[in-house]
Amino acid sequence: LLQRLACRSVMTPFLRMAKKKEAKGAVKEKAPAVFQETAARDKAIAEGRLFGINYKKNGEDPKVMPDEEYPDWLWKLLEPKKSLQELEREIQAADGDIEKMSLDDIKRYYDLSRRVKIKANNEARKEG
Repeated sequence: LLQRLACRSVMTPFLRMAKKKEAKGAVKEKAPAVFQETAARDKAIAEGRLFGINYKKNGEDPKVMPDEEYPDWLWKLLEPKKSLQELEREIQAADGDIEKMSLDDIKRYYDLSRRVKIKANNEARKEG
């Protein structure tokens, strides 16, 4: 997950590569900022650090740790959430008894069903 977040920072130099008009007589930089940032990224990766995640002014990028050292909830972020159809199938399998489901699933079911109702109401208002 942290490497995925670090990969997002890979695209930022390309966004900055758009050429700007230079004033006449302007002195060109020796090494463009894109190449300086690429060199910094390569150095951080070689040291085992995640580039671009630091948010403190004088801080350093965090080091990559073994998977066991990260908290369990971090890995749950990668798991896909259940869809409304999956939750409805679980309710049917439980003979309509929602209390047999976990609290998180119940909350997600109500959130998703409320979202569907709101979208249907908005479409009905748009047409009428």
